[in-house]
Formats: sequence, structure tokens, C-alpha cells
Amino acid sequence: MENPNLLVTYDMRNIKESEQEVLYVLEKVGENQPKLLRSPARGIFLIVTSSDPREINRKLAQLCREEPEQFWFTYNYVPIDVWCSSELEEIQEHVKKLAGGIGENETWRMTVNKRFYDQHHTQEIIEFLAKNISWGKVDLKNPQKVIQIEIIGKKAGISLLKPGDVFSVSKVKGEI
Repeated sequence: MENPNLLVTYDMRNIKESEQEVLYVLEKVGENQPKLLRSPARGIFLIVTSSDPREINRKLAQLCREEPEQFWFTYNYVPIDVWCSSELEEIQEHVKKLAGGIGENETWRMTVNKRFYDQHHTQEIIEFLAKNISWGKVDLKNPQKVIQIEIIGKKAGISLLKPGDVFSVSKVKGEI
């Protein structure tokens, strides 16, 4: 399976419309041949794009400000930097590498979303993964960086994100 670099949440009652919407808006911002993969978890598309997903998300946010009516069935667009197994030790290796992008004086937070995964509680996962990050300062409300972990069954997508890297349709619509 190709490694998707964009995870999109959508209205699972309207799969076909959601699929059409995500392909349409991606094309509208210049992503001409995205590959849409269905996730084992309902309500999630995994997208392979040829462009930087953070740049795509900035363009999508602008499109949403200009044409909010284009977004009815999709909710959040999350960039994914790396995929690995959902074994905590393997996730930890990738988190350590990505956490190197957090500056000594930067604030950060870790967010974990789990689907089809019940081996560990979310708090347990965060404690296990965060114990090796001894730099920066944790800020749960307004961090400069977010280590985002999306666990879907036996796979985990991991990202180091800045504010604005995730495109939230409801957040952008709430600003206009």
C-alpha cells in the first residue's frame, strides 16, 4: 500500500458525496491526481498526494474562506509525515525523530486519536511516548508544535505539526 500523506475525516453517512467533495476540492487547489484510499475505519479517507499536504491545507483553508459552500461532508484534513505499525516501541522511534523538530524553547503537545485499537488507553500511550522528550515545554492549550498520532488498527500515522497545518472546515467556517 502506498503511504498516504493526508488523512481526511468525513460524514460517514454520506460516503459517496464525501469522496466527490474531497476529490473536487483537492483538484480545485491544484492537486490533480490524488489517490483516495478507504481506511478500515469508517469516516476516514487516506489520501496520497503529490504535493506537500501542509501547503494543500493552506490552499484548502483559503478556498473554504472564499467558497464555504464547497465543504459540506468533510471535516478535518491532517498531514501525515510517516506511517509505521501501531506497536508503541515503533511509534516511539518515529516520535523521537520527529520531536527533533521541536526547539529547546518551543512549546508542544501530543495528541493521539485511536480507531480499531484497544491495546492501550490514550493517556498511557501519551505517557509512554512523551517520556523521552525532555526539551521544550508542554502546553496543552496553545502549543507551537503538536506531535499528532493517528492510530488505525495495526497502523499509525505520525506528524509534527504547527498551528494551521491541520485544515478544520468547522474552524475556518467559524472564522468567516
